[in-house]
Amino acid sequence: MNVRLQYDLDFLAGVYYEDQLQMNRYTVSLNLLTKSKDSASTNIALDRAKAFVHGALESTVFINQANVERAEFMQMIGINVTTLPQEPVDQIVGMMLYYKLNAVMEQRMTVTGLDIASSLGDNVWYQHDEEDLSGPFAGDGWWYRASMQHESVERDPEPGNIVKVMSTGWYELDLEWPENTTPANDNTVVYANFPRNEK
Repeated sequence: MNVRLQYDLDFLAGVYYEDQLQMNRYTVSLNLLTKSKDSASTNIALDRAKAFVHGALESTVFINQANVERAEFMQMIGINVTTLPQEPVDQIVGMMLYYKLNAVMEQRMTVTGLDIASSLGDNVWYQHDEEDLSGPFAGDGWWYRASMQHESVERDPEPGNIVKVMSTGWYELDLEWPENTTPANDNTVVYANFPRNEK
């Protein structure tokens, strides 16, 4: 049976807007619908949403992805950056959260509606639900990926002999789906002894 839930959370983040950096406190109210009969998956879905907000977005700086040089500079000096397809006003942050939280929960639970308000926005509530148009989020972006990714800043390519493995971040947080986890005592280490090619 599908269950309707409401979950509220808040977080502190920076906003880079009109060449100014300001801190902002956000309050978010989620209307959720469970889609899995497995209670473990439902719990993991909610924990993923909380982990994304409090792990990736807490103390981040929201910035328009068109402001590439500023975003790269912030990352270079160690600032956590979250890129958005438009200026980081409350409505855009709320839309991003709506799509990203649905992505990370991977249909085990869905956000049917999201309300957001902030201190800089004079605590005016913006609402977004499944019937609204996706607007600037219509194109492909990190907000549709089921990972902890929250920015699109281009990085220098790795040298040709290095293969970079991208993690979703859920394994490290112990938030993999139950069917994707392996029992702890099933680990096997295989040692290979390849002959050296002397030619």
